[in-house]
Amino acid sequence: MMKYDLIVCGGGPAGAAAALAAASGGLRTALVERFGCLGGMASAGLVNPLLGLELNRPGEARSRFLGTPVFGALLRTLRRDGAYGTRLTPAAFDEEQLKIRLDELLSAAGVDLLFHTMLLDVVRDGGTLSGVRVLGKEGVTTLNAALFIDSTGDGDLAAAAGCPFDTGRPGDGLMQPGTMSFRMGGVDKSELSEQSDIRAARALVDTYFQQACRSGALEYPYRDFIHFYDYPRPGVLHFNMTRINGIDGCSSRGLARGETEGRKQVKIITDWLVREVPCFRNAFLEKLPQQVGIRETRHFRGEYAMERGDIVSGRKFTDGIARSAYFIDIHSPVGSGFDHSQQGTKGAVLEAYKPPAGDYYEIPFRSLRLPGADNLLVACRALSASHVAAAAVRVMSPMFAVGEAAGCAAVLARRKNGSFAEVDGEAVRRALGYLNREPEAL
Repeated sequence: MMKYDLIVCGGGPAGAAAALAAASGGLRTALVERFGCLGGMASAGLVNPLLGLELNRPGEARSRFLGTPVFGALLRTLRRDGAYGTRLTPAAFDEEQLKIRLDELLSAAGVDLLFHTMLLDVVRDGGTLSGVRVLGKEGVTTLNAALFIDSTGDGDLAAAAGCPFDTGRPGDGLMQPGTMSFRMGGVDKSELSEQSDIRAARALVDTYFQQACRSGALEYPYRDFIHFYDYPRPGVLHFNMTRINGIDGCSSRGLARGETEGRKQVKIITDWLVREVPCFRNAFLEKLPQQVGIRETRHFRGEYAMERGDIVSGRKFTDGIARSAYFIDIHSPVGSGFDHSQQGTKGAVLEAYKPPAGDYYEIPFRSLRLPGADNLLVACRALSASHVAAAAVRVMSPMFAVGEAAGCAAVLARRKNGSFAEVDGEAVRRALGYLNREPEAL
């Protein structure tokens, strides 16, 4: 039996940031991660690029960076190494280099990394969460701690602890579709790289795609458009365009169906690209993720549930601990396209679904805190937000900031020898330091 100040479950952007902040603040910290690397959906899930970190203001040539100073330093290191940013996709990153840099940061901070380890259940001392039972290569182990952070993405720890949640959208509970991202190498990017922006580059390929769909030469069920990003390596493009409806990311069978269906769609697309599109004539499927990308599962009922109005008004909070300008990005749970009606109607991204021009919103600390679970925070996309608001805050850049804030809160709680219930969200904001300053260019 091992005893820690803090146990973080999940090593994605939020979990890695939480563990790093806590360990840097002097806490004995363990991080439980089911894959063999840090990064979560940014690495094992092959989700790319980083969304939600830029603020574009009218009349300003350069975008401003909304992330934390720690995240900014990490991205500058990747950029120095040629692993972050291209002209067509400024936030594209090399996930292999990200894994290495996160390893270095967390190891240097003294985090006890428990890779290839699955959360099984929680342990209680009376009514208080006191430990977790995990399964690793050694067998079943109990890890005890004073504090816990759930950064599993789906809220697996909070669910095991019996915290109430909702799933999917109101009414029918349907969740946003999953996506099997993929990467192609051997692409002749010369003509694509000459285009003014990524949309123009996509349009060159999309002409072939639409024609093939109309003629029946390509039998692919989701015919919206070709969707790819540039990648910071020669001859490589990153694709995010498959769609797997009706899967439950909290179900092993659901994930299995998502992954087999996703790979089936990838083969259809890649075979067609190589066969019919000139710049892909010598291309090949370079990489698939370890897990299908999941946009939505549980939404926990925290002290404050973020709503659509918080996003579109650019609301700030006295206990705001993260910020983002990302729009309400709801992929329809049925058919294809976006869903802003919550009833399956396809629609465009409207101005009413993003913050005012040049503005951003904040995520409050109360949305991480769950009533009745004083020593647990939910620091992942399962935090307290409606189906609509969660579609904006779910992306990786604000989640890194949410995780860092949770780790900072753990340090404040241990200084008082208390729980998260004794931590003032405004104190967390002050400790983070950067949120009362104007965002600057990265």
